[in-house]
Amino acid sequence: MTIGEYWDKFLAESKQNPDEVGFSGELSFAERGIVGNEQLALVLSGKRTVTFTAFDSYAINREPLPVSGEVFIVEDKDGEPRGIVEVTDVSVIPFGEITWELARREGEDESLEEWREKQRDYMEDEAALCGFEFTDSSKVVCEVFRLIYR
Repeated sequence: MTIGEYWDKFLAESKQNPDEVGFSGELSFAERGIVGNEQLALVLSGKRTVTFTAFDSYAINREPLPVSGEVFIVEDKDGEPRGIVEVTDVSVIPFGEITWELARREGEDESLEEWREKQRDYMEDEAALCGFEFTDSSKVVCEVFRLIYR
């Protein structure tokens, strides 16, 4: 099914007014294979309701920050539409100030320490590739979303 067909199906089944719900694009996970599949499963089950991205990545890639109310089609590793999420909140927080209450919403880790260790490794790798330094005081974009269609 194409993205357009999936969007039209969502609008018809949810009885949404196309003039009131804007399509913001596709969302997929950078990590492919098993890890990407696990993250997708967490989103589709409703267990994962947040994603974190280094703030500097947006500036380097000249991408606008996400905005509350944006709606994205979630794709699997093959580019097939699997669900639709709506962004409900966006905040920019220093990495070291992210709470367990927020971090646990990723649905993967058992403690804040475990989450920080994994996220720090990921953010440091991204920073090295993009040419910036990542520290505990680096700003992180926290994007909270909800699954609205599957």
